[in-house]
Amino acid sequence: MNIYFSGIGGIGISALAQFCLNRGDDISGSDIAESVMTKYLAKKGVPINFQQTAENIDENIDLLVYTEAIPAKNPERVRARELNIPQKSYFEYLGEISRDFKTIAVAGTHGKTTTTGLISAGFLATEVKPTVVVGTVLDIFGKTNFYSGDSEFFVVEACEYRENFRFLSPEIVVLTGIDHDHIDAFPTEESYFQAFEKFVSKAKIVIYHADDKNIARVLQNFTGQKVAVKNSPKLDLKLIGEFNQRNAALALKLAEVLQLDLESFTKGLQKFENIGRRQEFLREKDGILFYDDYAHHPQEIQALYQGFKEKFRGKKVGMVFEPHQHSRTKELFNGFCKVFAKIDSLGIMPIYAARDSAEDKKFTIKNFFRENSEWQKVANFSDMREFLQEFSKGDVVIFCGAGNVSEFGRNFLQQK
Repeated sequence: MNIYFSGIGGIGISALAQFCLNRGDDISGSDIAESVMTKYLAKKGVPINFQQTAENIDENIDLLVYTEAIPAKNPERVRARELNIPQKSYFEYLGEISRDFKTIAVAGTHGKTTTTGLISAGFLATEVKPTVVVGTVLDIFGKTNFYSGDSEFFVVEACEYRENFRFLSPEIVVLTGIDHDHIDAFPTEESYFQAFEKFVSKAKIVIYHADDKNIARVLQNFTGQKVAVKNSPKLDLKLIGEFNQRNAALALKLAEVLQLDLESFTKGLQKFENIGRRQEFLREKDGILFYDDYAHHPQEIQALYQGFKEKFRGKKVGMVFEPHQHSRTKELFNGFCKVFAKIDSLGIMPIYAARDSAEDKKFTIKNFFRENSEWQKVANFSDMREFLQEFSKGDVVIFCGAGNVSEFGRNFLQQK
């Protein structure tokens, strides 16, 4: 099959492209810029265009798969329609593939990527090797986001945004935790919870934490098998924080349900580390330890900060945070402020705009500085240097958020 991937550098669709390549399909694709994943795919011999034009599409293509970032008016998609080439979104095609496996879907507001990584690490330490699609690059996969297994299991992150997880056909759902998020797609908490309720209804088994009241609410009408984790065993993990102990406990419970070798699986969990943008150590500079993390919800930030304070006792732990979406920041503002009040030193970048209206953009980071004058604006490298004046040798700074903050932090650390 000849498949063209529009937006092939995306963290999800690039994994799907690898699946198809491994399956024996002829694949090619496009993106607007070079990235880690386009470089990886190019080394595998995948032709990639960096201009998305109608000329990229011809009648030899059997299917065009596109990311959500590629609109219907994109020249490649327009040309595909003219040639009557079938088109499927990344999530649609991922769902189609999931029907051929016993799919284990990791869902929840927080911790999906890390929990998927932990489950994968546990599996790979046993004789049962699953196929995996994960939302980051993992060292255990050879610095990529896909693993081709030889078993009947397919482990995948289940994205709730716009109910994209509705395309999946899960046999088992691992629920990490649920807090209202994606305000633009789910304006009310009820709509968000209902999406999860519909999703889990498709599964035979749901694994979750017994003390999570929000999950209990989602599962109140679930008729399948409920497998609750009542106590999180304290494992000797390389990952920081109590929340990662809870993620590991979910993974271990899955291994019990599947009757895997628990001793080997646990060893896999304990060795797992080096996950991209999740507590990722960047480097030490001028005695300060710099980390990068994807956390962008108040609950995630609180758990991240607590974990680092426990790990680096007696040291200052600061954070440079980039809020994601004006509308979302406004909706979660009180939650952010409550969490930020506990942080030793906080720098706030301008809000990353995504799907925001002109009215939404009236809400800016000035609202944070009205709340607390000690919080600092970090809009450029000069601001960053000023922010760091409060830090000493052995202190920690975390670049945190879902937008451009990772690139900003990495570029800053390359400065002499």
